[in-house]
Amino acid sequence: MIKNIELTGFKSFVSDTIDLGGLTLLTGLNSSGKSSIMQSLLLLQKAAHSEKLFLDGHGNTSEWKNPYSPDLGVTVNFEGGAQLSIKNGTSTSTNDVNFPEIIYIAADRFGPETSVPIYVDSNKLGRRGQNIFKCIEFYENIELPKFLQHEKSQGLTFLFNLQAWLSVISPNVQFKSSIELMSDSSFSTFNGYRAKNVGFGLSYALPVITALLLGSITPNCIVMIENPEAHLHPRGQTEVARLIALCVEAGVQVIIETHSDHLFDGIRIHAKKNRNQFNELVKIYWFELDKNNNTDVQPALLDKDGRLDEWPTGLFDQFGINASKLL
Repeated sequence: MIKNIELTGFKSFVSDTIDLGGLTLLTGLNSSGKSSIMQSLLLLQKAAHSEKLFLDGHGNTSEWKNPYSPDLGVTVNFEGGAQLSIKNGTSTSTNDVNFPEIIYIAADRFGPETSVPIYVDSNKLGRRGQNIFKCIEFYENIELPKFLQHEKSQGLTFLFNLQAWLSVISPNVQFKSSIELMSDSSFSTFNGYRAKNVGFGLSYALPVITALLLGSITPNCIVMIENPEAHLHPRGQTEVARLIALCVEAGVQVIIETHSDHLFDGIRIHAKKNRNQFNELVKIYWFELDKNNNTDVQPALLDKDGRLDEWPTGLFDQFGINASKLL
């Protein structure tokens, strides 16, 4: 498991160390550095596999360099002492680094599409949801850990539980998928209707649920999801939070970037209902920029009753602010 990430001169970070838990929640103002945490891990994954240090669409190292720091570095420390580091474009590591497989779902994932690309030579889930139906087909009969087996599932396996979790987020909805190998594409239907005729929520939620369930059966992995709440109603967001919490209890390390107070409250509710030290697995961070446009990170500790030791200014307080104006 990853213990922490050290960021030096990387994008909006001057010099920060971010401790990771079983679940790490990143929230805060827009463009304040949250996604950079995930990007740093994607870079380190490339370094671990001796690949070119490049992220599609993000330019090269000269564009990542923070002008307030003399160096550009990203280091990940693992439980047990292993370390992998990138400094000024060069990577170094200890001999015992076993970098986890990253299952990553980006904010710009596919919405309702008439077709979704597949990978001919892979069963992995793509960052935008590519290959999702081939991935589901490959793992459909794998039994899930007990933690992730939904009480309304018709069976113990991946596909049954995927359908059950999806139906809780959007009740009474059943999906089917079809793979067209000759055109390297796939498509889905929901209750017999094509994806474009049932709205965005189902299509956006499907890769989120798939990634979390997949994480529970993938050894040495980390699941990273941006805005899992996108296009979901409040109850659906809260159910996604419960799935995330159960995934963490099953032993998966999860990083979530979110702007949802419903998802945040869902994690807090899980901590209160399950007083089995779940709160000790959770790290919460509030991000904002200082006057120099550098990231300021404020941690908040979650107790066993789902309460915070301190409530950073701006952390999901807009509901109270708005309510006070209506009194």
